[in-house]
Amino acid sequence: MPGWWTALFIAGVLFAPVYLLGINVFGFVDTYEEDLAQGQADLAARAAAWAASGPAFETDARALKRYADDPLMVAAGAEVFAGTCASCHGAEGQGAIGPNLTDAYWLHGGAPEEIYEVLNVGVVSKGMPAWGELLSDEERAQATAYIQSIQGTTPPNPKPREGTRYEGI
Repeated sequence: MPGWWTALFIAGVLFAPVYLLGINVFGFVDTYEEDLAQGQADLAARAAAWAASGPAFETDARALKRYADDPLMVAAGAEVFAGTCASCHGAEGQGAIGPNLTDAYWLHGGAPEEIYEVLNVGVVSKGMPAWGELLSDEERAQATAYIQSIQGTTPPNPKPREGTRYEGI
């Protein structure tokens, strides 16, 4: 038998009791249960810190109204609108399958928080999908800012008005 095989065997025989005692008696390495308990404690601490920090993005009425005056939010909202809304509402919000978003008439309310809510839950009876599961709070707020920014504009070939007049414009 080669000498290095013998050396490996002897090293294994000498190392095995040290390893077994170190793990099982002296606790050199944490057990699964200890690791799990530590991981759960870390997760609970992170969850508590996250919950204490408040919502990830402000979506109250005041914040949504303020976003319409922020050029960065409006520009980002234009991108969200182009990718998710323009196919039904037209590239400039003039209306196509969906209603015109540039006039003062609204089917489900024209206030910023109402626009945000329609984006969030959709209008299933009219074919408007709920974007709440697909877009983040920030993306929905950006789209709301963009929609507010195009209210009162006159795009080419606007769809006739629908709904009731919203006086907030």
